[in-house]
Amino acid sequence: MTKSKERIAFEIVNYLFLTLLSITTLYPFLNQLSLSFSTTRHAVTPGLHIFPNFSEFTLASYRAIMRSRFIWTGFRNSVIRTVAGTVLSLFIYGLTAYPLSKKGFPGVKIFTFIFVFTMLFDGGVIPNYLLIRSLGLQNSLIALIVQGVVSAFNIIIMRNFFRSIPESLEESAKLDGAGDITIFFRIIAPLSKPVFATIALWVAIWHWNNWFDALLYITRRDRQVLQIILREILIQNTGDMWADIRTSQAQDFQLVQLQAAVIIVSIVPIMSVYPFLQRHFIKGIMLGSVKG
Repeated sequence: MTKSKERIAFEIVNYLFLTLLSITTLYPFLNQLSLSFSTTRHAVTPGLHIFPNFSEFTLASYRAIMRSRFIWTGFRNSVIRTVAGTVLSLFIYGLTAYPLSKKGFPGVKIFTFIFVFTMLFDGGVIPNYLLIRSLGLQNSLIALIVQGVVSAFNIIIMRNFFRSIPESLEESAKLDGAGDITIFFRIIAPLSKPVFATIALWVAIWHWNNWFDALLYITRRDRQVLQIILREILIQNTGDMWADIRTSQAQDFQLVQLQAAVIIVSIVPIMSVYPFLQRHFIKGIMLGSVKG
């Protein structure tokens, strides 16, 4: 089939636009990657930094990071928070969205309204802080985990996905004597891998990137998450964090290289998880948002 001139022109413009958009999106990452592997002389040289200068390639910044007790502690706390928060959220989302997906469930409209209401109105930072303090959860990773354990938006997405599963499967299982709990864990959950994977990625990214709640509720150094460590290195450039990292190799790197290395270290874990969830991502979003 021969393409028209208008179609060819459209594809050329479209590909050019997508190419420029891709370059604009990738440049900040490539820039930081290049600076993290560069020597001080190359890092402070004006101009674009996209690829490392292999003649001046160095791992000094990464070696310094590996020696820092603060960064390792923050990395451990971030991993614990992200894994525990994601698993707990998926468990609660599934058990909440499943009954809400049944139109015959008593009070389903009332419960749905309550969840949607929380999407429009929130108690605010001060009430949340007072609640965490009254519960004695300050300086505890539990405070960071429970802050994002429930999202009404994610519950609605999962509920809509559950509604797309044929009810005949559940009816057949009930004829065989299966209860609601068995049906959910043996039939519904395995069929819902796309929406579980999609929401797991959303929740994991939120936990991994979030730093404001840790700034509010955590004051102990051994309980801080990696994002607070990164914030102090990037913004404050002073104090225990910067001094601890510079002790051994201050002559081999400067702040710009260290900042770039810490940024790369902080985004690698999430980047390494995404390929395993990508094949479920689009399907989970489409079925969870369109059905209803």
